[in-house]
Amino acid sequence: MNSQKTRLYYIDWLRLLAFGLLFLFHAWRPFDHFDWNIKNSEESTFFDFLTIFFHGWRMDLIFLVSGVGTWYALNSRKSDFLKDRFLRLIVPFIAGIVLVVPPQKFIEGISFHGFKGNYLDFFRAWPPYALSFNFHSSVLMWYGHLGAHIYYLPFLFTMTLVFLPVYKFLKGFNLSVRMHKLLITQTGVFLLIAPLIIIRFCLKPIYPAYTDWADFFSYMCMFGYGFVFVKNEQFIKSIKANMWLFLNIGIVGSVTLLYLLNHGDANLQMYLNPHYSIQHFYMTLVSVMVSFGWVLFILGLASKKLNFNHQILKKSNEAILPVYILHQTIIIVFGYYILQWDQSPIVKFVAISFTSIPFTIVMYLVIKRVNTLRIIFGMKPKIKNLQLVVSD
Repeated sequence: MNSQKTRLYYIDWLRLLAFGLLFLFHAWRPFDHFDWNIKNSEESTFFDFLTIFFHGWRMDLIFLVSGVGTWYALNSRKSDFLKDRFLRLIVPFIAGIVLVVPPQKFIEGISFHGFKGNYLDFFRAWPPYALSFNFHSSVLMWYGHLGAHIYYLPFLFTMTLVFLPVYKFLKGFNLSVRMHKLLITQTGVFLLIAPLIIIRFCLKPIYPAYTDWADFFSYMCMFGYGFVFVKNEQFIKSIKANMWLFLNIGIVGSVTLLYLLNHGDANLQMYLNPHYSIQHFYMTLVSVMVSFGWVLFILGLASKKLNFNHQILKKSNEAILPVYILHQTIIIVFGYYILQWDQSPIVKFVAISFTSIPFTIVMYLVIKRVNTLRIIFGMKPKIKNLQLVVSD
């Protein structure tokens, strides 16, 4: 087992790269054929491929990395851990609902729902309209409905609460002794794929919507793997030993999924709104191959190539959360105007990226200098240097 003081720098790099990918993912969403907040008049199959491919594993990787981070955070801040998690996750989620999400909904309203009026008119009308929705038993849908892209924050907080008893159990249980015999085998790690298949096959027909219970438990499974296993040296050795096999699994899964979703509406409908059938099981198996294969390949590759420190990591670790909270709204606002240009989707995608990324960084630089903004965006407040004056 890795020492509690040993920092897994490749996890920091993976966190940075995963959230960076999320920025680009949302920057090209106006150009695929799937529903989103803003859409270009000309849509592209090329961006469909990108969306399908990266959507298959991007959030799985983020939750796996978050599981690792949560374990180490628990070890370093035991006494005030829940307070820290609440301030870092729930406070910015609430602030985001009030400050960050409404501009997205305003742009969406004037783009698709015929809203007439300025932003202040919309801001006054939005709360009662938003709260009028009834999701019945799908309580989790409120996270995405009110919080849009920042549903990740309450998801992560809820998963943390669930795994607190697991943490207490593992601290008194020598996991390495019990699990090493399984983890050091070439095939033992593949047993971890079974819960993902069971969750998706059983729950997707009941909760097919994105970020509903099926997705929540799938992501929580990846969070749990990060929380429990990634710090285990034998687990990482097994991942490295099977790394190229994971890559092949990811490639086969992705190629198969892309082929199926682009050859017949029945496959696409089964993917989006499945029902219990052999076809659903097959689509489930392919989907899990994509997430499991790519995430573990990337984990193994990063553990071999990226386990080193760099000054960019300290700066990025502080910036990731506020940049994540801000990025989609800024993309949508800039994108709304850029989509009106008479240019190709590629040119518009580049323009959205090269305007929204710098502007988001500028917004972050403002936030980091103001304590009130730091707190509501999940950062620790700056403590001013205090001079101790000792009288003679």
